[in-house]
Amino acid sequence: MTAFDTHRLALRPLRAGDRDAVVKIFADPESSRYLPNDMSDPVTAVASFERWLGLDGSDGTGTWVLDLNGAAIGLVRLARSSRLPGRQVEAGWFVDRAHTGQGYATEALKTVLDHGMRTLGLPAIWALIHEDNEPSNRLAAGLGFEPVAGVQYAEGVAKLHVLLPEAPAATEPKPALRTERLLIRPLRPEDRADVREVFEHSQIVDFVPPERAAGGFAEEMTERRFGYDGPPGLGHWAFIEDDILVGVGHLRPSRELPSSLAEIGWYLGVDHQGRGLATEAATALRDYGLYTLRLPAVWALVHERNEASHRLAERLGFLSVGAGHHYGGPHRVYVALPRAAAR
Repeated sequence: MTAFDTHRLALRPLRAGDRDAVVKIFADPESSRYLPNDMSDPVTAVASFERWLGLDGSDGTGTWVLDLNGAAIGLVRLARSSRLPGRQVEAGWFVDRAHTGQGYATEALKTVLDHGMRTLGLPAIWALIHEDNEPSNRLAAGLGFEPVAGVQYAEGVAKLHVLLPEAPAATEPKPALRTERLLIRPLRPEDRADVREVFEHSQIVDFVPPERAAGGFAEEMTERRFGYDGPPGLGHWAFIEDDILVGVGHLRPSRELPSSLAEIGWYLGVDHQGRGLATEAATALRDYGLYTLRLPAVWALVHERNEASHRLAERLGFLSVGAGHHYGGPHRVYVALPRAAAR
């Protein structure tokens, strides 16, 4: 592990002689109340210390002590998380109460996060923060983390935040894509009637609120696609098999997640389901986003009851990272990262 010097701090790897200092850092019950374990209990603190010390840090991750003029005042961590699918790298931080509110956590995290992104080349860094922990939620937002999902734990609900590399700006119009059986091309005005028919089937309407389904849902979904005016390279596509429009899909800034995040979606006409066409189309759009546009991540929101789409997302290497209320109902939040997507 690498040691760092910031403006006021020395960030050094955790070492065996830090045990008593770590127990003292976590000793205040008020400061520790939002942690997943009661770290104010010395037994719990020692157990965590021993676990962190046992991680070898050979991949550049680990635990750093915030050393202020020779005194340990806190910790910051980058570690493969047992709480996230795919053992994604999670950031954690803690500063003892006597030194909070002075910017030490921000100072340390900026350095460690830069190390994770630039030196280690991590595709994403995650943070799980109790929903009531407003100081840490504000700190995460100030560092560029985006809140993307809620995660339920015994101690309460945590907000899952993600920090992603900056996406390069696309300048070219969205292209046509080809799979074994499909032409996936940008929508055309003459597709309007066929697109409306895709959205009129009850299998899709089953996953939207009744008041929305009764209020011209198919027309709303159709017009939104043809009225799209977003960044170059993103938008809506038609799935064409043998000159027949069999479905539609999108890759565009999310309307439900923070809008800098690209959301994928796919809809297949009922007469064309069960033959793997949705898998072909979604794979092509996912790979176009990750490997042509070089997006840092592609996101999917799937209704909790839409079992077929859950299975498809998992087959495509999407990671289920939490849940939220989106599009009027409960949805799972999925993400595909460049190194996690199955190709």
